[in-house]
Amino acid sequence: MATSRVLIVVLDGLRPDLVTEERMPFVHSLAAEGTRLTRYAAAYPPHTRVQVATMCTGTYPGQHGIVSNVMVLEEAGEDGILDTSDFRQIAELDRRTQGRAILRPPLADLLAARGQRLAVAASGSTGSSWLWARTQPFRLVNPRSVFGLPDLAALREKLGPPPDPTDSSLELVRYAIRAARDLFLPYPDVAVTVLWLHEPDATFHFAGLGSPESESVLRQLDELLARFFDHLAARRLLDDLLVFVLSDHGQSTPLHHRSLSELLRQAPPLPVLDRLVPAGDFLFRRPGSTTPKPVELAPLIEWLLEQPWVGAVLAHPSLTSARPGTAPLTAVWGGSLERDALERLPLLAVSPTWRADQNEFGVAGVVTALTEQVALRSTHGSGSPFELQAFAVMLGPNIRKGFASRIPAGVVDIVPTVAAVLGLTPEQPFAGRVLQEAFDESWQPSIRSELCRPTPGAIVLGWRTEGTFYLDRIAGPDQFWDDRSG
Repeated sequence: MATSRVLIVVLDGLRPDLVTEERMPFVHSLAAEGTRLTRYAAAYPPHTRVQVATMCTGTYPGQHGIVSNVMVLEEAGEDGILDTSDFRQIAELDRRTQGRAILRPPLADLLAARGQRLAVAASGSTGSSWLWARTQPFRLVNPRSVFGLPDLAALREKLGPPPDPTDSSLELVRYAIRAARDLFLPYPDVAVTVLWLHEPDATFHFAGLGSPESESVLRQLDELLARFFDHLAARRLLDDLLVFVLSDHGQSTPLHHRSLSELLRQAPPLPVLDRLVPAGDFLFRRPGSTTPKPVELAPLIEWLLEQPWVGAVLAHPSLTSARPGTAPLTAVWGGSLERDALERLPLLAVSPTWRADQNEFGVAGVVTALTEQVALRSTHGSGSPFELQAFAVMLGPNIRKGFASRIPAGVVDIVPTVAAVLGLTPEQPFAGRVLQEAFDESWQPSIRSELCRPTPGAIVLGWRTEGTFYLDRIAGPDQFWDDRSG
């Protein structure tokens, strides 16, 4: 039977090395039923809302314009701060920019042009859910909000009262699973269902990788997904369904809790700092100020590169002449930029150092995280492979069974593959590609190949050197860089 619909299941923050037969037997078993993408990666930076925007558009942050969980930009309001976890701030940015909060059309629009629907069931932040559905908010369930829309309140009522967000985190997960199972997947008019679960990310953050709490949530998630898929199989809903079971990024254990703002106080007095605003690992231009020239930023970059907590410095493409040792942000974002995105890019991105050392629970991967959250026991946002590498399995008709692909793949490739399966055509080429290696020989894409052929460097995540950046990239449209020695 040919694929006619798609299910995208995302387990936020699930590291691929944590999916073992002992810890998550059901999720682990999916590799035998389909194709495991063993070199699947997040887009840089590995922040959740960056991954949502990347996945739902099939383009990189330099094209879609959501470059960080928290951004600084002129259009964001009086203080210039955009917190993408809050759907109201994204909606306000859309109002201020005539619908340009995201600069590339999302999957919801591609489906709507064909008279088809996207449905989203989510348990995470309202901003993550809204990024998926903001242009077509007609099938959206999140226990945290009805997004100010009466129709969504009525839709949510069909499931009964939602759990309180302060209740057990897994109650929110169960609610989202029920929404996907009962409200969306039984109905053929829903072409794509997204089930985005905020666990295990939430527990990892506040209990730590490998902690008893984290191990428990992984087992419980596995059991919930096993029951969910058993339900779908019993009702023959999997027969024509292409299924992605994914994570959006990995995690590391922070070695200390120092924000970039705090660490910059150790820098020598530099006039250029008055025109910069730190946000996470990024330095944005202060709204209302002039853009510093490369010569003005050079002393700051030189100081940053001398710091033991700095693994790499990436620069706005107009500033890479400021100092040898930096690389342009275009190097990690597919080599091209949307013109409107230039104003949203940070001037500098500082990726902290990382190591493969183990934490107190024996889980490898530590980072000198740039965070002020002292309660944070795990984090993500750097160029570490422990944060950029993610989990991915594909299942369904025409998908190769028991196959492990070593071809580099990424979050950016999901929607191009969905488009190829459903015959959707974007107005502009995707930055990602069709994951054709996962399909058997009988399958042919329903989309023009030139819209799904990545430009050279389509997946570039840095330099594969401990302490700086992790590298996994496509060398060209038909050539794959494959480091089999490492």
